[in-house]
Amino acid sequence: MDTLMPVLFILAVILLVYGAAQRNPLRKCPRCGGKGTLPSSVFEGRYRICPRCDRKGEIGG
Repeated sequence: MDTLMPVLFILAVILLVYGAAQRNPLRKCPRCGGKGTLPSSVFEGRYRICPRCDRKGEIGG
């Protein structure tokens, strides 16, 4: 029982950090959805660089 508590604590911390990283609003660009490109309005089937995230797929804070 003494060795189980630290392991459970470390596992809980890892899960909390992972959950917080997944819910981060800056993780994905809301304009391109994380793809880094937007469909071109002029040529069908072509894509252009997302001006908000500069093709990174995520926006900075």
